[in-house]
Parts: sequence; structure tokens; C-alpha cells
Amino acid sequence: MSRLGALLASLALGLLSGSAHADAPTARPDAPHASKKKKRNKVAAFSGNLANPGELRSEPPPKPSGTVVLTAVNFKERVEVHLYQEDGSFDPEALDTLNHLFRCRRTGTEKAIDPRLFEMLSRIYDRFGRPLELVSGFRNQERVTSFHFHGSASDIRIPGVSERALHKFVTSLDAGGMGIGLYPRAGFVHVDVRPEASYRWTDYSPPGRSDSFARGTFVGKKKRARRPASNS
Repeated sequence: MSRLGALLASLALGLLSGSAHADAPTARPDAPHASKKKKRNKVAAFSGNLANPGELRSEPPPKPSGTVVLTAVNFKERVEVHLYQEDGSFDPEALDTLNHLFRCRRTGTEKAIDPRLFEMLSRIYDRFGRPLELVSGFRNQERVTSFHFHGSASDIRIPGVSERALHKFVTSLDAGGMGIGLYPRAGFVHVDVRPEASYRWTDYSPPGRSDSFARGTFVGKKKRARRPASNS
């Protein structure tokens, strides 16, 4: 082939190659590399607010049956008690049994738990008819702002019931003076009774991170609980 023929063949090949890629998108100078993953929308780990008065019950929830079937997952212990005596007052032995189950899992210390919390757990059992699992009860720690420390809080779950379904029902019991937290990743619902205005929150922390055991310092030796002077 002559030198002129080779040159013409080269020009023709270039023209064909250019037309084949004419519709292909071109990368912009400021565009990210194709191999980089798109940024995911970040969700706040914690969000909470005071309960709107319109979300609360207009009157207290009905009295529960008094039956509580509860398993402490940290101790592998299960109890089934009835909260009330024949005259409707709290059964001291039932309270003692539950106080022991609620003991601090790190120190073994017991505290008299607010009986109103046990009544809430009984209402939950009445609704779902399945044993509850206690993830965390009393916490003997220096962070005294926690209602777990004050013996009026529990973290619970029910096998076979989603956390959101449990959370929805617990929220329906709130006539004021409750703390209700949803922990979708850790897999439980926080329920407490409090003298303050009702508060609701969602915490997306992974298991263990939402547990204040990881942050608090635990104090004291093992102690038995003392029952409240009255049932109110």
C-alpha cells in the first residue's frame, strides 16, 4: 500500500470511531468518580419531644387484671404474679418478687419499684396475652437523672410483637406522666412513670449504645429492696 493510501485509511478509521461514541455521555470535570458511593441520607440517632396534650388520654386507663408474666433476659428468670390482693390492694409478696426480678444486672442491688409501672406492664400483658421480656429494670448508677435509677422505668419487648406495635399501644395508655421511647435498632420499648410531663422519643442507637450501662458508673453493694410505705 502506498503512503497516501495508508493515510486515507487512517482518516476513515478515525471518522468511524468518532461517530460510534457521539451519543455517549461525557464526564463533567466536577462530577464525582463513578466508583464513589452516593452519600446516604443521615438519620438523627435521637429525637424527642414533650407529648402534645392532644395525644394524651382524657382519663386514666382502666385498671388492669393484675397479672404480670415477665422474663428477665439478663438473669434468665421468669415470674408470673398477680399484683392485687382480694381487697384490691397490692400484694406485698408479688411486689417483692418483681422487685427482685428488676434488680440491677451489674451490682445485684434491689430497689422498690414504683407499683404503677407494674400496673402498666399488666395492661400490656392483658393486651397482647404474651409473656413480656425485661431488658433493663433498676440501674444502680451515679447518673441519677435516669428513671431507671429511681425505680420507675423498664425496657421491654415481646417476642412475636414488633417494637412499633408495642410502642403504639403503650402510647395509647398515656394520660400524662409517662416516658415512652422507641428503640428500633436495639429492639425494645422504654416505659416509665414520672412526675414530669409526658415525653416521647426515638433512639436509633445500635444495641448496647443506647444502654446507659455503657456510659454510667455503677455503685453500691448488693441490697434488698424496701417496699413503699403505701400503695399509692
